[in-house]
Amino acid sequence: MTRCLFIPCFLLIVFLTAFSAFAADDAAADDKLPAWIAAEGAVALKDGWLGPGNYFSITKIILFIVIFWLFVYTADWINRDAEHRHVEERETQNLNFFLVYVIGSAAAFYIPIFWVAYPVTVLVWIVPTIIYVRERNKVVQEHEKVWTHDHLALVTATLLSKVGIKMKVQKRAVYEGGVPVEVKPTSKKLDKATLDARLILSRNSPGFNDFRAYVYDGILRNADSIMFDFTPQNTLVRHQIDGVWIEIVNVPRSTEKGKQKDKLEFALEAGKMLVGANVEDRRSRQGGTFTATVQKTKYNCEFMSQGTQTGEAVAIQLSRDKVAFKSLEDVGMNPVFQDKLRTNLNAKKGLFIISAPPANGLRSSTDVFIRSSDRFTRDVTAVEDEQNKYNDIENVLMMRYDSSKGETPITLLPDIFFKEPHAVILRDMVNTESLNLCLKEINNSRLIITTVRAKDAAEAILRIAAMKADMQLFAAGLNGVICQRLIRKLCPDCKEPFQPS
Repeated sequence: MTRCLFIPCFLLIVFLTAFSAFAADDAAADDKLPAWIAAEGAVALKDGWLGPGNYFSITKIILFIVIFWLFVYTADWINRDAEHRHVEERETQNLNFFLVYVIGSAAAFYIPIFWVAYPVTVLVWIVPTIIYVRERNKVVQEHEKVWTHDHLALVTATLLSKVGIKMKVQKRAVYEGGVPVEVKPTSKKLDKATLDARLILSRNSPGFNDFRAYVYDGILRNADSIMFDFTPQNTLVRHQIDGVWIEIVNVPRSTEKGKQKDKLEFALEAGKMLVGANVEDRRSRQGGTFTATVQKTKYNCEFMSQGTQTGEAVAIQLSRDKVAFKSLEDVGMNPVFQDKLRTNLNAKKGLFIISAPPANGLRSSTDVFIRSSDRFTRDVTAVEDEQNKYNDIENVLMMRYDSSKGETPITLLPDIFFKEPHAVILRDMVNTESLNLCLKEINNSRLIITTVRAKDAAEAILRIAAMKADMQLFAAGLNGVICQRLIRKLCPDCKEPFQPS
C-alpha cells in the first residue's frame, strides 16, 4: 500500500472533523434552541473561531489525527511484514485493512456524540490490527512474535533509552533475525548437549543467517536438493526440482574489505559447524543431518560436502515429514491403471515391484499404493532400515533392522515368515539372500512387494535380476512391475500461459 493514498484520506478526515463530527454533540443541541437564541449565537460567532458551542475543537482534531497516524504506521508495517514473509494475499490484505478504516471512520463522523464516534474510529483501526497480529504470530518463530511480553519489554526499553533511561531487557540475538526458518542439528548417536554446542557454534559464525537464507530459498521453491559448486572464479547455486537441476544464481567470487572469504564461503562454514564437519577440510567427504522448520512444517535435511578438481561441492537434500498424497486420485492415476494396480497389490501371492526414476517420488508413490491395498482383512508386515525410515501406515506391522550394526533384511525375514503374514513389504531389496528367501516364500502363498529406483519398468526388472537371484523362481513369481514418475502440477489459481521457444 503506497503512502500517497493516505494524503487525500488525511485531508478528508481533517475536513470532516472540522465541520461535522467535532460539532456534532453540541450542534445537535443547538438545533433544538429557539430561533432568537440561535440568532444570538450567530452574532457571537463573529467574536471567535470556537463560538459559544465550541464547534471547532482543537483537542478533538488532535485525538483523531493521532489515531490516523497510528493507522498509517500500522498499515505500513503490515505491508512490509507481509512482503518480507512472502504472503501471497498481501495486496488484498492491505486493501481490506485500508477500506475497513476509511469506511469505519467515515461512518463514525455521522454519529452525533463525539465520545461514541471516537471509540468507533479507534476500533476500526485496532481490531483489524489485532486480527493480523494474532494470525501472524501463529506461523512465525517464537522470537519473531510481536505484542508479546518480551517484545513489548524490548520496545519499551528502546523508547526509554532515547530519553536517557536505561532498562534491562534481553535483546534479540543476530541469529534470530533474517528469514523465518529454524535449523537444528540432529544425530541418533550424540546427546543433546553436543548438538546444542554445535548449534551455538554455528549461530555465532558470520555466515549463519546466509546459510539459513539459502535453505529457506530452496524450501520456498519446493526443491528436493540444493547444490553449491565452489570454484576459484564463482559459486553456482542449483536446485533439483522434480528431478531436474535448475540454475538459481551464479555469484562471482568477491570478498568484502578486510575479509578473505565471501558470503557463500561463510555460509558453507556455518553449515559445516551445524552438522559437526571440519571447517578447514575442503577435500574430504563430510556430512551430517539437521532439520529446518518453516511455519511448523519440518524438513529433514542431509548435508554433504566433497572436494572437487576445481574447488568444493556441497549438497543439501530436503525431505518433508508429512505425506502429501493419500489416494491414487491424488497422484493423478487414471481409473484403468488403478484397477490393474489394486489387482497386483491384493494378489494372494507373487512378486510385485514398484519403481520410479531417482528423485521422482518413489517414497510418495509407494506410500499411496500401500494405503490403497487391502490392509484390514489380511496381515501385512513391512521391513525397513532403521537408518532410512519411511512413514508409518495404519494396519501395517513395521519391523526394522539396523544397517549401521551390519544387519540386513535377512536378519528379520525368517521370524517374519514364521508368523505367516499374507503380504510382506520390503522397501529396499539390498542383498541376494533376502531376495531368494522372498522368492521361495511365494510358493507358500505369500505376496512380496518391493521397490527399486529405475528409469522404466523394464530396467526395474533388470535391476532385480542383476542381484543374481534364482531366475526360475524370479520368472515364476513375478506378477508385475510399475514405474511411475511424479511431476508437480501448476497451481490452478496462479498459473499463467506463456509461449514456449
